[in-house]
Amino acid sequence: MISPPIFPTHRCTISDDWTLQGMNVVWMENDYLRIGILAGRGGDIFEFRYKPKDVDFLLRLPKGIRNPNLDFSQMRDTPNQFEDYYYGGWQEILPNSPGFNYRGASLGQHGEVSLTPWKHAIVENSPEKVSVKLWARPLRVPILIEKTLTLEAGKATLLIDEKLTNEAATHLDIAWGQHIAFGLPFLKDGAKITTNARSFLAEPLMPPNRRFQPGVESVFPKALNINGMADDASIVPPASAASYSDLAYLSGFGEKAFYALKNEEKNVGFAISWDARIFKHVWYWQERYATQNAPWWGSAYAVALEPWTMRWRPNPQDSIEAGEWLKLEAGEVVNTQLEASGFEGDYLD
Repeated sequence: MISPPIFPTHRCTISDDWTLQGMNVVWMENDYLRIGILAGRGGDIFEFRYKPKDVDFLLRLPKGIRNPNLDFSQMRDTPNQFEDYYYGGWQEILPNSPGFNYRGASLGQHGEVSLTPWKHAIVENSPEKVSVKLWARPLRVPILIEKTLTLEAGKATLLIDEKLTNEAATHLDIAWGQHIAFGLPFLKDGAKITTNARSFLAEPLMPPNRRFQPGVESVFPKALNINGMADDASIVPPASAASYSDLAYLSGFGEKAFYALKNEEKNVGFAISWDARIFKHVWYWQERYATQNAPWWGSAYAVALEPWTMRWRPNPQDSIEAGEWLKLEAGEVVNTQLEASGFEGDYLD
């Protein structure tokens, strides 16, 4: 439950009369939130602004938002175009994470849907409530992803209803993620993570310039740092602290999961809850000016807390065979809902 400060309730608004570099954009807002949606590329949420504090929580890298159909390198046949065009924000990731060949379909990093145009329709537009539906079908894997984003007057919460349909005549193995990344200035002073996750595990296959001891599982927020000393994984250091790059996993949520990321200096934060039976893990990715080569070139400061259906593995086929991916039988439908909020003061789940 989020308890925002009391403001006069006026009205909700929504508009799709906008474009960015030829890509359709939808804006929706109420007294508390302004949400920017890049319908023309990935259905991304590229802005999640808490209006009472004028804070946009989401990451925005210096390269900015680019249109893959207008702005591209001389070499396009690469497996990492997601990184080429990554600017921050919140992406829907389907149907895979690492690039690989899935049953004859060549899939690049983080799948297809984040770089392709989505269709959209405003389905409700009243002073009390606004909703937009977005949907897409990737080219190489026959799935349909649909999501409806809703704001209600007087509430600092964005409701996201999602529906995933296997349109094949055979089963499909799916990796599904919510790639939510946070950045500056929101995290300039550091932040505190509150969650009902019970387990913390640092990914073993990360470069040496990292924070946490690789491959060690602990009870969150307890962790060991790279020097073998006790560390608190719930603390995001301020941007002025030492640089590092790391990936870890939060899990053990039970049926309902949540986390809140709060800048305690500014007394403002972002919170999200979801069905942990679908998204069983959170990928805790931190890139804090540590990677001096491609793709970040020493200029990326990002902290991501990403609900995923599985943990990352270098060989996706191993993960599929272990039953870690979401398996949809022919025609099967999965429905789920997420609630994302801005808040001040204490977060109450």
